[in-house]
Amino acid sequence: MTKITAKAHSNIALVKYWGKKDDGLRLPANSSVAIALDEAYTLTTVDFDESYKEDEVQLLGQGFEDDEVEKVKKHLDSVRKLASIQTKAKVVSQNNFPKSAGMASSASGFAALSMAAANAAGLQLSEREMSVLARNGSGSASRSIPGGVSVWHTADDDLSSYAEQIPYPPEWDIKVLLVMAEDTSAKKVSTTEAMAMAATSPYYQGAVLEAEKNILSLREAMVSGDWKAFGKVIEDECYRLHSVCMTQTPNILYWRGVTIEVFQAMYRLRDQGVEAFFTVDAGPHVHIVCQGKDIEAVKQSLKSVGGIKTVIECGIGEGAKLVSDHLF
Repeated sequence: MTKITAKAHSNIALVKYWGKKDDGLRLPANSSVAIALDEAYTLTTVDFDESYKEDEVQLLGQGFEDDEVEKVKKHLDSVRKLASIQTKAKVVSQNNFPKSAGMASSASGFAALSMAAANAAGLQLSEREMSVLARNGSGSASRSIPGGVSVWHTADDDLSSYAEQIPYPPEWDIKVLLVMAEDTSAKKVSTTEAMAMAATSPYYQGAVLEAEKNILSLREAMVSGDWKAFGKVIEDECYRLHSVCMTQTPNILYWRGVTIEVFQAMYRLRDQGVEAFFTVDAGPHVHIVCQGKDIEAVKQSLKSVGGIKTVIECGIGEGAKLVSDHLF
């Protein structure tokens, strides 16, 4: 066995899932579509060695909570089972963005962990098999394995729920601006905890059906090159997700004042002819999707919004891959 380091990018969902049909297998209630982000990623080094008496897990710069360490160890157990080994491992990870703040650090984290651990254990997995493995650590991590623009398929069994890339018009030159609110601390209600209560919303079942319809609409927009139709689905999906969050029990409001101010800035910008669209995952931070030709106009419009800590410009990130520079 060899020390291996992997790099995986975070992703943001354009068509979102909120709720699971099988919590143990992390099977989503509906399929989803996401974009990988080239400037938001996790590096993870894994080393299986007989010298380790127990698993050692470390997140550089930010640290892991005890329950997060246990999740990593449980995922290592899954890899050991696949590889028919019992060897303990040392794991060191590093994010280039805040974890637990609504930017899908678990997606890039478990994708990088899965790829590094599987290869360090001597496994030779296909992209589909790697996506399934990553999904068992964190659902959205399945989408960080293929990268690009991907669809994560819902299913009724473990091996059929995976993510794969789907085509989009390259001439769009898709850009994503991560608009970070001043407070980037961890969410009071984690995504896992909140999602477990999704079905208490009276709108939940309808929202699940609507998501599947929106995937078809999004894919049709990409095939036809209809940017406005593409953006309409993105914003509809933002409101669909958060309408469930706000009406589940207990109610969850992830948005803050700055979140809504960014929405309003995009509405004003569209009145001026710049077609930029917003979405928000489980947190206060807004993700703006636009074309490369409009990126400077979007940045300029955000200067009038208070409460923004930073804006990170991203293109579309590649799939998870092995890299040569180790973290230890």
